[in-house]
Amino acid sequence: MNTFIRDLKQRVAKGKKKIVLPESDSRILNAAEEVRTEGFAQPILIGREGELIEKASKYQIDLDGIDILDPAHHPMIDEFAAHLAEGKGIRGMSRRQAKNILLADPIYFAASLVAFGVADGMVAGVETLSPDVLRAALQVIGPRKDVATISSSFIVVTDMMQFGHDGVFVVGDGDVVPHPTPQQLADIACNCVERARRTLGIVTPKAALLSYSTMGSARGESANNVRQAVQILSDRHVDFLYDGEMEADVAIIPAYGRSEAPRSPVAGQADVLIFPDLGTGNICCKMLEHVADAHVLGPLLQGLAKPVMDLSRVSTIETITDMIALCCSDAMEQES
Repeated sequence: MNTFIRDLKQRVAKGKKKIVLPESDSRILNAAEEVRTEGFAQPILIGREGELIEKASKYQIDLDGIDILDPAHHPMIDEFAAHLAEGKGIRGMSRRQAKNILLADPIYFAASLVAFGVADGMVAGVETLSPDVLRAALQVIGPRKDVATISSSFIVVTDMMQFGHDGVFVVGDGDVVPHPTPQQLADIACNCVERARRTLGIVTPKAALLSYSTMGSARGESANNVRQAVQILSDRHVDFLYDGEMEADVAIIPAYGRSEAPRSPVAGQADVLIFPDLGTGNICCKMLEHVADAHVLGPLLQGLAKPVMDLSRVSTIETITDMIALCCSDAMEQES
């Protein structure tokens, strides 16, 4: 398999960030043990210490040396409640109500740890629906001031080194914005290009805005939205290569790119793929993972003030550890 993950873990080990894992599924406990053993991050678990250790022992998991924080006994719980109620929380919420949420919902408590700098990032989603992970992140951590659209990306790692960036792609959005407007598509493209630069180290990302149409070959509202998004990127004078609308094969296969879009700066060589809607992106990533044996990492939330990664409910232990490494990478980049 592609060496991307191995190299990523080696890089983030220098920072050894604290990543909070608020769920107690056995896969999470296994991943925490694995991360401690590999040594590239410091995992933090949430819950009652005795209960977690007892559960871990049933699966022969050793949690020795891993921090376990109990919301009921945390010294900052009242500060967290005040922040949730009065800062970025729900309008009209009292501090008592906020504290009850923090005590009952480990996702909100974990997000508070990140917001206050006790942890550097959060990875969750194996037991929690994606909208609930995102809601807690938005209410407690909030968006970056310079980001107009919160979105997500997936990193697709393949062994087909002739495509993308040595077999690796950034694709979006497959998790957050169901039916993006042209403005949002342009924002998503910018967010995904930032991801390609920051996480993959691609100096010159090439973004293809995908459709069932290539350069006006078909009509329809979806294709028109993509064309408008391309025009918006042009009006913004963005500092990366982009083009569209184009079909996926035209975007990634050199021969098709040359024949169908010969004047395009990205056709046949795209490494950032922007899907026209959430459904298309999500379905494509699942197909690549289970049919083409690609290693798909994500959803990686983009645009939040601090790093949060949203796991799939069918995530493997390997995927969870890889997502923790990606969360570390984001935390290190936000420090720089």
